[in-house]
Amino acid sequence: MSRLLILAALLLQEPAREKFELRVRPVQGDRIETFDSWTHTFRGSLGDEPLRFSTRGGRRLIVDLSRVEDGRLTRKSVEVADSYIETQDVKTGKYVRKDDAVHGRKVTIELRDGREVRTGAEGVPEAEQKTLSMDDPLTRLFPDKAVAIGESWDLQGDELKKVFVNGDFTEGRIVVSLRDVKEIDGRRCALLMTKYDVKSAAGGAKRELSLSGTLTVWIDRGYILAMSQSGTMKTDGADPKTGQPNGEAAITGELKATPLEKAK
Repeated sequence: MSRLLILAALLLQEPAREKFELRVRPVQGDRIETFDSWTHTFRGSLGDEPLRFSTRGGRRLIVDLSRVEDGRLTRKSVEVADSYIETQDVKTGKYVRKDDAVHGRKVTIELRDGREVRTGAEGVPEAEQKTLSMDDPLTRLFPDKAVAIGESWDLQGDELKKVFVNGDFTEGRIVVSLRDVKEIDGRRCALLMTKYDVKSAAGGAKRELSLSGTLTVWIDRGYILAMSQSGTMKTDGADPKTGQPNGEAAITGELKATPLEKAK
């Protein structure tokens, strides 16, 4: 009888779930083409005046991982094939395009003495240069340990600085979960869900960002192959003298990355 009870207990035990480590494993010589786009539609006021505007933009980049040392990417080149912002004319409804300063450039980013040094971006505003960084900011959402399908983790407190390096949002949390693992175009990929509920209060203005989205991660490399996000950002208490409006913006973002020949 005891043997039967032991056998039954073993059969009822939940089988061990496979765990997956999500981290960047760059390979020298890999080339990746990325397309990203975003929209921003605002409804609110500036002081007593109602304010409505819509903007959108996008980029197409060809990224060459040209040097990897001890498993870490230390140099890459980024060909900015397209980079623009479009603002909707309130009278005609048509969008007017303006190329970003980095449009058409080929920028090399290299680690020197722990700092990111960019060449080929001379004359480009510093804030725009920083949008071309050594590491993909979305990979900062990866967990610090292996996870199984169905598990979730979060970033809060000081951990938010990993994502918002300029301190844009300092309170709340970001929750990420591993929803599934599938083979896509011959690559084993992790499908993540993300939920941002973060806020900040600076200079009397309160801002709240709420976003939901998905990420597709190539597990063998740790490269982000796709991203989709949508949500809102609310601003309240801003002083009109600063030129900052109060109201709500609807936000969307999309990204698709395609590894080229060398990344197999």
